[in-house]
Amino acid sequence: MPDGLGMCEAPALLHDGRTALRLPELMRIQPEEWVLVLAAAGGLGILLVQLAHAAGARVVGAARGKPKLDLARELGADAVVDYSESGWTEQVREVTGGKGPDVVFDGVGGHIGSAAFEVTAPDGRFSAHGAPSNEVAKVDPDEARRHGVAVFGIEQVQLARTDANRLTGLALSESAAGRIRPVIGRTFPLERAADAHAAMEAREVIGKTLLLI
Repeated sequence: MPDGLGMCEAPALLHDGRTALRLPELMRIQPEEWVLVLAAAGGLGILLVQLAHAAGARVVGAARGKPKLDLARELGADAVVDYSESGWTEQVREVTGGKGPDVVFDGVGGHIGSAAFEVTAPDGRFSAHGAPSNEVAKVDPDEARRHGVAVFGIEQVQLARTDANRLTGLALSESAAGRIRPVIGRTFPLERAADAHAAMEAREVIGKTLLLI
């Protein structure tokens, strides 16, 4: 573990850190592109907002509720939308000048992810890597081809051990250097693991939830 990295921050980065570094690499984010991050206040989304902002992209953070949207802005999002409200996809189109985001990081899946695919810009890139809604986004391959949208699935972040180790080490180093930071929303002692799961399922936690041993 690098010097300068806390004992809570390190485990908060072990899985999400390597995934967050892999996704922008895969999606080839360019400066000035519009990037939509769904679940922008989740463990992975928090890192993606920071990385997209650092790459020079213009970021739209999508989440549920004001505290999560405020955090997305704090981390570098240029605009935020609440996807629990009707008309959120129209807000995304408006923010992006009518064309939609060039890159979409879908960490939600279900109907929210499917709606995000519908507003992806022509020739854009769409990553369907999350399914906390219990199903991945439904993407019509023919529609994706018609609009030139490249679609990436969860298999793209299922890394070989050498890549996983490399990206995990890089994530820890980047955090120790202050270039990315995880957000730890709540901690629980191990004997309250059931309470931790309940808090996560109720969407009460912003960022990561940790069990302390």
